[in-house]
Formats: sequence, structure tokens, C-alpha cells
Amino acid sequence: MGKERRRVIIGYNDDNTPIYKILQANTQDEMNNKIVKAYIESGRIKELLPNQPLTESVQSEIPLLKSYADEWIKRKRKLKDTTRVNYLKYLNEYILPVLGDKPLDKITVSDVQDMLDQFKHLSFKTLKDAKGILSQIFKYAISDELIKKNPCLSVDIEIPSDKKSERTALSVDEYKDIIANLHLLNDSDRRFLGLCMYTAMRRGEALGVRWDDIDGSILHIRRNVTHPQQNTPVITTPKTSAGIRDIPIVEPLAEILSPIQKSGYIVGGGDKPLSLSAYRAMWERINKTIDMHGATPHVLRHSYLTYAVGETNDYKTVQGISGHADLNTLLNTYAHSQANKVVELANNVTKILA
Repeated sequence: MGKERRRVIIGYNDDNTPIYKILQANTQDEMNNKIVKAYIESGRIKELLPNQPLTESVQSEIPLLKSYADEWIKRKRKLKDTTRVNYLKYLNEYILPVLGDKPLDKITVSDVQDMLDQFKHLSFKTLKDAKGILSQIFKYAISDELIKKNPCLSVDIEIPSDKKSERTALSVDEYKDIIANLHLLNDSDRRFLGLCMYTAMRRGEALGVRWDDIDGSILHIRRNVTHPQQNTPVITTPKTSAGIRDIPIVEPLAEILSPIQKSGYIVGGGDKPLSLSAYRAMWERINKTIDMHGATPHVLRHSYLTYAVGETNDYKTVQGISGHADLNTLLNTYAHSQANKVVELANNVTKILA
């Protein structure tokens, strides 16, 4: 008769996962004796005896926040790659280091407040987003009947940010100064800044524009480039459905893009968009060559849209350029006249920057 093998649980890790021990015996009786001995040596025998309280790990069927958060993120299959990466960043940097080892039903309003207080040096928006992600997890847990209340919804929770609001728009003079020095950049770097500064494109949209997206004096925005797995670029659709849009190519931008190439990506010039490392190298090169006045691609976008809002009360036209999510875009009835307004507004902003 061959040896019998049996795997028995002799305890639990901190994350409530079982610890196993492999036992071998020649007979069933010997195996039974070894199982009892293993339970006694590990102390687990107390859990199995009648009228003895179970250990906390056995009593609780409620998962720890860190294990449930991992399940939650996997269940959200429709998330865009950029959103998924952002969620994981908030979880791994802010939420789980503080609350990850607590069972869901043991996390209180005070715990949530304490977590936010630990990161009060961060911006109001960052803390608000962290609280929002945590609230989504609790919402799912309620739906799974694991908990009854969402502590994040308490009116007693305050966002304790000490960080002053970041500057999000350049002055017109600063913007003009950057434009005046674009000629110092190489062709690809100049095209990237030109796309950002004359169209209010998002960074990923600018990286995703191909030469064949140019149609006369119109630029078709149809794709977005992200880097969810670090260096490798991933091509997706724009951030929102409103992000699929047409933007006029104003005269200064036309000069920057000239001569028009036959194929490839406008930024980088290859058959694939820039990798994350190549993008970072480009941005570092740009900042070493000209004074960006502390601007990022997002600041350039926000600055342009700030000037645009100052030029018109027709916010739908501004949203037609920006591709914001709250614009379900141009009504079919007014599509042609709306497109004309977008061109007119783009030209007006260009005059400001001339």
C-alpha cells in the first residue's frame, strides 16, 4: 500500500488566507494521528473542540478591504485603461496602506477620516477622488450584502487638504512667450506643442494624431494614447464619446505641421505612438530648450480653454473644441452652423495669441 498524503489547515495568514501543512502516512490510522498532532501543535485544536470560541480569522467571513478591492477592480471590466491605472494608483498609494488590513465591516467613519487626514498635504481633488473610489468599493460591498452602511457617505467626513490650489492657467504673455520660442525645438517636439497650444487637445490625443487625420483645414480627433502598462503605448478611443471631434487647423498650426507627411504619427513620426519613456524624454528636452513657465500639457489645454471662454458666452462651442464629457456634442439640426462657430472661435483665440 502506498503512502497517503493529506493537506490540512494549521492556521491563517494576516490576510485571512489559510496556511497548509502536507502530511504523509502509511495507514489511515497513522494519518488520523498525524492530523490530530498537527492540530495540537499549531493550536488549532481549540477551534475544533466544542464550547470553545473560534479564532477571529475563522469567525469573520467578511473579507479584508485589500482582498475585496482586488476583486472589485477585476469586476469593473468596462473601465478604460487610463481609469484603471488611476484607480490602482489611489488604492496602492493612499487607501490600502492605511485601511487595507481591516475587514470591510470594521471600517468606520473615523477610519475614513483618519485616512484622509494622513494625506492632508495632497490637493483637495486628490483626497476627494480617493474618498470617491473608497465609496464605490463600499457600495459594491453593500450590494454583495457584506456590509449595511457606507461610511464614506457620512456628513461628518471633511476633506482636510492643506495644499493651495495649483496654478492651472498661464497668462497670455506667458503663453505667447512659449509660442515665440517654438522655433527652437526640433520638428517633432514643435508639432507636439503646436497641437497642444492651438487645439486644446489632451496629451494622449496629441500623441495619437496621425498624418492621415488631417483633412484640408480640419483635424480629426479619433484616438487616444495611454501607457497603462508603463512603457508600452496603447491606442484607445478618446476619453469620452464627446472626445471624437473635428478641430480646425488655424494658420499658425498649419505652418508648424508643414510639410504634411504621407503616413505615421505626427508626434515621433513612426508607425507607432511614442512610448512612455520616449514621451518623458521629449518633455524633458522641451523644458531644457525653452521656458515652459511651469506648464504641463494639461495646463496648456486649460489655458487655451480659459481664453476661449473669455471670448464667447457660447459654451457649447467651447465644448465642441474641448471634447468634455458633459457635451453630448453637436445637435444634428445645428451641426453645420455649430462647426462654423468652432472655426470662428479658434481663429479668435489665435488672434489673442498673435
